Amino acid sequence: MTTVVIHHDHTQLPPASDELVPVQIYGLSGLGRGDISVIGNPVIDPVKRLGVQLSPVVMDFMTISLAVTAADTFVKRKNAADGWAREIKLQIPLCEPEPWLALQNKLEKALQFLSGDLWSLELKGSGYKPPTPYHHNDRFHLVKLRQLDSVCLFSGGLDSTIGAIDIILQGKQPFLVSHAYKGDKSRQDAIAAQLNKRYSRFAVNAYPQSANGKTDTTMRTRSISFIAFAAVGCNAVSKANQIETVDLFIPENGFISLNAPLTSSRIGSLSTRTTHPHFLEAIREIFERVGIRANIINPYRFLTKGEMIQSCLDQNVLQTVLADTVSCSHWKRINQQCGCCVPCLIRRAAIAKGDLQEPMLYRFQDLKTILRDDERRDDLFALMAAIDQSKKRAIGPWTMDSGPLPAHHIDEFKGVFVRGLREVESFLQGENLL
Repeated sequence: MTTVVIHHDHTQLPPASDELVPVQIYGLSGLGRGDISVIGNPVIDPVKRLGVQLSPVVMDFMTISLAVTAADTFVKRKNAADGWAREIKLQIPLCEPEPWLALQNKLEKALQFLSGDLWSLELKGSGYKPPTPYHHNDRFHLVKLRQLDSVCLFSGGLDSTIGAIDIILQGKQPFLVSHAYKGDKSRQDAIAAQLNKRYSRFAVNAYPQSANGKTDTTMRTRSISFIAFAAVGCNAVSKANQIETVDLFIPENGFISLNAPLTSSRIGSLSTRTTHPHFLEAIREIFERVGIRANIINPYRFLTKGEMIQSCLDQNVLQTVLADTVSCSHWKRINQQCGCCVPCLIRRAAIAKGDLQEPMLYRFQDLKTILRDDERRDDLFALMAAIDQSKKRAIGPWTMDSGPLPAHHIDEFKGVFVRGLREVESFLQGENLL
């Protein structure tokens, strides 16, 4: 087991060892010690620029999420007993721990579902309090919050772009919340510039930095910090506009949200659950019990990516921004979408179904070359195998291989899974691969 100790005061952190990782949250003053990793330092200034006082429970959820992100980043999977599932003990100081103590077990189970690791949380007091917000007379540029009525996650991917377009054209005035990883913000800005101006934007980067420069890249828990930033946005919109409960839109196509394992070997390491219905329901229940007034909605949970494109309310804007949207799971390594990972293949199939014109080339545009590439053909082969199996295998149990689903919606989830595979099948047929 690896223990990760979180604190905003670096003097409260124990020395690092092979079994212990000290992490300073919301600060950098401990870097001189040499053994302290850091996370969340760039978060505080954007939060202050909201111009409203955050609720302690929302601040604590952001602290929990950043602590989880730190542990996920700084504890390497290759050191786990089986090379994958880590045992992580996470000590987190909260400003008001009482509401969270009764939910500790539920949080641990949600994290285990999300990342595939065994989590043990130790929630303590004396945590970082909500920062004092800036005011207009402080001569800081504040984020516009007045007249906003909702929050929408906005990653700069194709799904979140469609979500933002649709929500605005449906008459909403959303607060777009972005987790702006390095390299993402310029693309997100380019897309946002083409949207109707009835929105405001909150872009935050957790910016984890390892003391030894070594990090894990699987990032299975990335969605929890994204949702935490959205919860901050919901709290700000609520206070600025006297809205009791704010709608929080998480636009993701149903096929990817389910992410049912394409083959039996992909049940663990290759099946992410970042927006799986079971995980989002767990977060919704946690929000309800601690009093975070955010109504989590995925309006596309029963649509494929191609169906999202077809139903988008402004096809012209979507075509204009298409080249700036990113779907690839590898693009940061080469600053170009590969064209052959599962997200790229689903994207290409969806664009073909939606009859959009892709104004860019993928690194591996010709998929026939991938069939002969031992290092890159696994995802393509997995999709081809799944398409074949979908004509023989029971779909209901298959869709639940990645997690439990509500019984009253099982037919809808089965339908979107099958249609998602058919979408890819049609594309591969057009590429003369099937």
